[in-house]
Amino acid sequence: MPGVDYHQHLVSPAFAPVAKVPERDGRALVAELDSAGIHRAVVLSVGYSFADERKQLPDPDALTRAENDWTARQVAASGGRLLGMCSANPLRDAALAELERCFARPGMVGIKQHFGNSGVSLRNPDHLARMRGLFALAQRRRAPVQVHMRARGGTNNGAEDARLFLEQLLAVAPDSEVVIAHLGSAGPGYAQADEIMAVFAGAAQRRDPRIKHLFFDVATNVTPDLPADQAALIVSRLRAIGIDRILYGSDLTPPGGSIGAGWDAFRTRLPLTAAELRTIARNRPRFAR
Repeated sequence: MPGVDYHQHLVSPAFAPVAKVPERDGRALVAELDSAGIHRAVVLSVGYSFADERKQLPDPDALTRAENDWTARQVAASGGRLLGMCSANPLRDAALAELERCFARPGMVGIKQHFGNSGVSLRNPDHLARMRGLFALAQRRRAPVQVHMRARGGTNNGAEDARLFLEQLLAVAPDSEVVIAHLGSAGPGYAQADEIMAVFAGAAQRRDPRIKHLFFDVATNVTPDLPADQAALIVSRLRAIGIDRILYGSDLTPPGGSIGAGWDAFRTRLPLTAAELRTIARNRPRFAR
């Protein structure tokens, strides 16, 4: 089993009615980790979601702060089992100050960004400038960043966006570890991710220095019913990018319905060698050591 689940969320009393899912606190997540035989998890605050303008929530900046604080309390109470990442919608003027504030909370080690829920598109120059500011903050703090790249609607999510990410964002934070969630898409499944993964695979093959600290989590991409041709394509991309860059993550609703079942799908559906699976299970970016 992996030592760390790199893609997890909690569900606060404030977020449960917004997302229409049951509450899930840190103790519940730790119990799920124990059931799966996984020691730690990276918890990604959903504070950004309260500033999704489609939800029309009052005072979204205050709600974001409260969500980050609730997540930090859950992380602090876990005895080191959980690592937290702060979040804020980068299109809000208060975003950078909130991230700075959140970093002061015990156990909060990095930044979570969700392009879709935040309404961010790297093809929009104003949005790109905001994201460059956020990555500059990450570089200054040497903080890791985990990014859900898939933009709202899914149509502005492809090779062009991957190149913008590589050239305009990674270049701003050369010393920060960056994790691209869901292999660049959203899941379940993989089909929408391959155009993005092809760009990063090319960068790896030419040894582009901008991807020195780049990782990818596989949350929800490998499902129990994944077709064999898709499984083979995923493996070819993982090997081109480098197995040492691949992190296991399960997300709030893992394939198969549990954290352990998600890992079972990953290890049984992909034609990886036993050595490659061991490498993925043991991979540790600096922030998780």
